Amino acid sequence: LAEDRSGDVVVRLYESRGGRARATLTTSFPVSRADVTDLLERPLHAAESTEGGFAVRLRPFQILTLRFAYPLPASS
Repeated sequence: LAEDRSGDVVVRLYESRGGRARATLTTSFPVSRADVTDLLERPLHAAESTEGGFAVRLRPFQILTLRFAYPLPASS
């Protein structure tokens, strides 16, 4: 979970083989927004959304941090 106690989910990916990598991240929970962040979880830009999830590209030995926000509850 995010350090700011917002309830957002933070995921860190690490490319450990010294090569480039591509992947699609999927979640089992609804996501209203996904951002690439710095290591302090400050947003840098929106994650690339694809039909099946979120596309990520990693450089050699890169640490990539993604922050997933839950949708806000509907007001009644």
